Amino acid sequence: CVGSRTEERPYCSRVCCSQAIKNSLKLKELNPDMNIYILYRDIRSYGLMEEYYTLARKKGVKFIRYDINSKPGVTVEDGTLKVDIKDPALGEDLSLSPDLIVLSSAIIPKENDELATLLKVPRTQEGFFLEAHMKLRPVDFGTDGMYVCGLAHSPKLISECISQAYAASARASTILSQERIHVGGVVATVNSDLCAACLTCVRVCPYDVPVINEEGFAEINMAKCQGCGSCASECPAKAIDLQHFRDEQILAKCNALLEGVLLEGVL
Repeated sequence: CVGSRTEERPYCSRVCCSQAIKNSLKLKELNPDMNIYILYRDIRSYGLMEEYYTLARKKGVKFIRYDINSKPGVTVEDGTLKVDIKDPALGEDLSLSPDLIVLSSAIIPKENDELATLLKVPRTQEGFFLEAHMKLRPVDFGTDGMYVCGLAHSPKLISECISQAYAASARASTILSQERIHVGGVVATVNSDLCAACLTCVRVCPYDVPVINEEGFAEINMAKCQGCGSCASECPAKAIDLQHFRDEQILAKCNALLEGVLLEGVL
């Protein structure tokens, strides 16, 4: 691992081990007598990739494991590459003189701070975009109509990128194929007489829904509103209500709930 599984980037890039094994098998096919060494911390050939790992060992590819506290060292002596590594299985220091060193470099996310802020979509600690739910909505963002796939989501193989792209396009087609879209009834509404256009709702909404219209008060697109209630709870002028959860409705429920207790004189 070069550039991943470190303190700076603790995640696994997932494709490094598989690519190294694939390249070694191709080289063995071109020249069966070629000596190939793969230095690794952990071979993470998940899924059916384990078959290629087994095949590479059978074809003579040598795998040498190293410890995180004793990483391989590379030097050049008289124009010749030299790699020093301690084999934990043998308990001895080995010295290799390869013709070529190939690094399995990490997959690093692009600088997408501005895009994430513009679209108001979440990201992981590593900088990749975060889906709404790993199992139930694996390609959806929290905002309806926005989807993620490929390396923008996480490190993955090309085949996995293609599969996820199919899933994202299928999800998008469910919206594009409809003439009308039915949305839920739990959405925020604005009382224009009370709105002071203070931009509080615009700043706190995680889905970038409220805007200040030409008439000078906040306007909420009901098709985009997720009914989280952030704007209604933060509005200093109390100009925003959440349908079916208005203050009057909540207070009426509380009064009805506590009515029996009050009658008994407990409070």
